[in-house]
Amino acid sequence: MTTEACRDWRGALGAAALGVIDPAEEVGLRAHLDGCPACRTELRDLKAVADALSAVSMTSVVSAPAEPSGTLGGRVMARVAEEREAKQRRRTRRIGVGVGALATIAAAITAIVLAVGGSTGPPAHEIVMKGPQGLTATATLTDQPVGTAIDVKLSGLDPHEYYWLWLTGDDDEHRMGAGTFTGSREPSEVSMSAALPLEKARRIWVTDEDDEIVLDARIPAPA
Repeated sequence: MTTEACRDWRGALGAAALGVIDPAEEVGLRAHLDGCPACRTELRDLKAVADALSAVSMTSVVSAPAEPSGTLGGRVMARVAEEREAKQRRRTRRIGVGVGALATIAAAITAIVLAVGGSTGPPAHEIVMKGPQGLTATATLTDQPVGTAIDVKLSGLDPHEYYWLWLTGDDDEHRMGAGTFTGSREPSEVSMSAALPLEKARRIWVTDEDDEIVLDARIPAPA
């Protein structure tokens, strides 16, 4: 179902499909996509259209271009101005929300630092995830007071797709999201966290926009 938030992200979905989205706006779009199956589906459809259009030769489509109306330029400029103003209003609203969220996160981080003091921290667990066609990634999991910190080193993923990182406990039906990231052909590293404690985690895995598993590994139970 399309909501008001979904309508606000329509322009960003188109920009993401064409690969021209503003980096700051992409962060907010990822967060929205994480909880909106409808927009994930729309983004996938838009990418398919963009890929198809990029393969079309314009010389084979238009042999004798028609002369545009004399009023077209004015109408286009007016519409561009309207879209720019609407986009600025949406961005200002999202920035306000983002500042509040950052303040909350900063306060939480400060509390955690004060709680753990100068300790060296809990030991980390290194897990190797595997996928089709020899795809591999290394995940380092560290137990935290509020869940599990996850650092993943990986490469070979489609740079035009978004991916989701999950942790699962004993029941594979209930997965805990750690966040989303954009793929990369080159070696890269992403850092995320999940609310599931490390001692209860039994599986770590990555899915693509179609919810297909691309990387997967079991986490051994603590001795």
